[in-house]
Amino acid sequence: MTPTNPHIILVDDEEDLREPTAAYLSDQGLDVSEADGGRALDALLAARDADLVVLDVTMPEEDGFSIARRLRATGRPTGIIMLTARRDVIDRVVGLELGADDYLMKPFEPRELLARIRSVLRRVASSAAPPATSAPVAAPAPIAPDDGYQQEFWIPTAHGQTRVAVETIEWIEAAKDYALLHTGERSHMIRVTMGALADALDPAQLIRVHRSSFVRPDAVRAINQIGRHTTLILTSGAVVRVGPQYVGEVAHRLKR
Repeated sequence: MTPTNPHIILVDDEEDLREPTAAYLSDQGLDVSEADGGRALDALLAARDADLVVLDVTMPEEDGFSIARRLRATGRPTGIIMLTARRDVIDRVVGLELGADDYLMKPFEPRELLARIRSVLRRVASSAAPPATSAPVAAPAPIAPDDGYQQEFWIPTAHGQTRVAVETIEWIEAAKDYALLHTGERSHMIRVTMGALADALDPAQLIRVHRSSFVRPDAVRAINQIGRHTTLILTSGAVVRVGPQYVGEVAHRLKR
């Protein structure tokens, strides 16, 4: 690899998007390889390192989060830019927590992707050592205790574990195999599925308001109704969407 011709791997299972994007980046002086998923990416990397990998989040066999975690585990100073069609904040948070250097929403202008690639390449090149990465995200203590609902979560950190009592959680948002536990002081990320949360949490403490979120009822300051859309304004100022299938239950539980 040479500084004037960086090697970029574009990983996306959507051929109609991947091919023209790769062609554009090649026209701009980048050496671009294409992969339709994690296994194809691994084969390319086995033959030649990459300066930067552009990763789609949603792919059928292995998602971009898992691939990003594997890339960072190698310790190589490879730039990572993640692509997603979803607009949930948690997708961006999880991607960055796993070590992504930047995030771009679909649909995007190829010129914007090029600008972000060049920016990440400059940052990687200016670092004498491999960039610092997030502490590994380990699995929490067993999510479903034998003696009732979950009362606290143990969050792995670089310095041990932090215990987060369920009663201190204002709301939870989840995506894929990760969740953010938002308290009044800060947010904690754990690796856990939405299904496991639904089984482990006491519905009297945290009610499900969306396919990807739970809210503590006494943390709700106001309910906003705009047309068919319902949102909850929380004590912290956070705004949480209510899914259409949960509107009736939320109204009943909050009685407002």
